[in-house]
Amino acid sequence: MIRRQHRVRHLLPAVALLSGTIAASACGFEDPKGADAARGALNWIYPEALHVTSAVWRAQLDGAIARDDRPAAARALTGYRKAAADLGALRDRLSATMDGEAPPTFSILLIGPMLWTRFAPAQHGLGVVTHVEGAQTSDIVIVTDEPVVTALVSGRITPLAARQQGLLRLYGTRDGRDRVSAWLDRLPAPMTATAGKDGS
Repeated sequence: MIRRQHRVRHLLPAVALLSGTIAASACGFEDPKGADAARGALNWIYPEALHVTSAVWRAQLDGAIARDDRPAAARALTGYRKAAADLGALRDRLSATMDGEAPPTFSILLIGPMLWTRFAPAQHGLGVVTHVEGAQTSDIVIVTDEPVVTALVSGRITPLAARQQGLLRLYGTRDGRDRVSAWLDRLPAPMTATAGKDGS
């Protein structure tokens, strides 16, 4: 499966170009039509990745994660900034669990806007670069969506529950997926979430 992912991953820029997009690397915040074309090819590279979309819809319907009920114009105006802030907050929380060990390298794809973000070891912990063209060949890939990242950062849902509900899918080597999953599962609950559970 890894070889297939590496071979077909390069179809995404080609699909985007054939669809007449401005740039192959444009995400949905810049070019919604180009993102739609790239999303349509996603299952070729990451099998069943598109199931994340329906899983997010069901989780929002059940109240497990929050819906963004702002008007479309407001979401378009602040969408990228909010997504980048949530991904940065996730990096901060993951960095707090490192204990001096070298973190695994992984890329997150937010399937709604087709926004790629890469997390990799840096001089002072874990670095994050938002709006990259895609994952590197050696990366573990996490396909999820913005409401899930928001819920993970706030402590509304745990990484384990997100995986079990299909809100977060990992791709890559078995060892790499296990390492990233174990690291995600070490995320501490925020003070607000802990206080709510304790009833204080």
